[in-house]
Amino acid sequence: MKTVFRKYTFLLALLIILALLATQIKWIVYSIRFQDKVFEKSVELALSETMTNLTADKPLCNKVKACVDCDSIRLKAQLASSGVWQKIHDAIQNELESYDIDLDFEMYILEDGSEELKVIKAEYNKGLYYSRCMGGIIGQTGYQLVVEFPSRTRFFFATAGTMFLGSVILIFLLILSLLYLLRIYNREIRIAKHTKELLNNVSHEFKTPLSSIALASNMIRKKRYGEDEQKLTSYAELISKENRKLQNLVESLLRLEAVERNEFDYNKEETAIEDVVKEAASTCEMLLNERYGQITYDFEAGSTPVFIDRLHFINVFVNLLSNAIKYSKRNPAVEIVTRTENHSLVIWVKDNGIGIPVKFQKYIFDKYYRVPTGDVHNAKGFGIGLAYVKQIVEAHNGTIVVESTSDEGTVFRIQLPLEKS
Repeated sequence: MKTVFRKYTFLLALLIILALLATQIKWIVYSIRFQDKVFEKSVELALSETMTNLTADKPLCNKVKACVDCDSIRLKAQLASSGVWQKIHDAIQNELESYDIDLDFEMYILEDGSEELKVIKAEYNKGLYYSRCMGGIIGQTGYQLVVEFPSRTRFFFATAGTMFLGSVILIFLLILSLLYLLRIYNREIRIAKHTKELLNNVSHEFKTPLSSIALASNMIRKKRYGEDEQKLTSYAELISKENRKLQNLVESLLRLEAVERNEFDYNKEETAIEDVVKEAASTCEMLLNERYGQITYDFEAGSTPVFIDRLHFINVFVNLLSNAIKYSKRNPAVEIVTRTENHSLVIWVKDNGIGIPVKFQKYIFDKYYRVPTGDVHNAKGFGIGLAYVKQIVEAHNGTIVVESTSDEGTVFRIQLPLEKS
């Protein structure tokens, strides 16, 4: 019920974010179109007011009339030399500024039907050119006052730049929130799944030894061993053996809590990694013999010392070796190689196991994660071993990476600094 509720809550939040995103995009598009219309209307009004003011300036009108018989090139030159061109330019600029348009522009006075005017008219729809007939100034039709705006970006940002920028930032934050929400949701789903598997495995791991202890103790209590002291001893040994299993399980759960909180104490000392590896291998010897497996060594690094916590690194290699033994369909063959490279000690742990599919490799160091292998009880564990391994290695300023091929095997590469850290 809770899972369904979380799912629909997430979907609702997702829909709300998408709706906000769509609203913001729609508002930006509307704002751009609106500002375009405001600009066009303002320029039209500014040019109309300019023509009205220039028409009222009789001396200027007379000077323009005196030049209309010249071609367009000479017309501009004569108007410029008499100061009329600059006066018209200033009049347009003043009117534009009264409408908060402070943009660079080019000005032309062109004769109707000229090639230059035809080219300009083809660009009218792009909003770069605006024109007004100069009939009121010249006293006759046939000439156009044309204003060109190379760019309108500055006007747009001056009038709506802050709001536009704010909307862009808000959209960016909404997209980030959406991605983050998706990431959290996927992580929660994954954790919920792994937690369920963890509880299943914990219950299974405890149930087996408890059942064996209950059975053996019940046989002793009812004196089902008769006079056979050897049978009594076997019951007692079974209870002792299953008790050790329970102790190991409790230690694993305590280690799980320590991994969760990252609460480890480290007693780093100069240690030969060869001794650590061999001690870990002896711990796994019984498990290895049950599977008729073997471990080979290539200690090229010799007894090169590193500064590590001996106990934690024994546990690191026990985890790697036990995984190599458990996750193998054939007789396990494990190879451990050590070398020194670039002021570092490098250890490879290679096996011939079932391998790890590429799509799962990025998750194997996550807490509680177990690579799907069908029945969760095929291989025992709580899914914290590799998370613990990675945490210990990184606490010693080292790195661990994995390379694996399905049905061929897996290689873990650990690199530790030789200097004291």
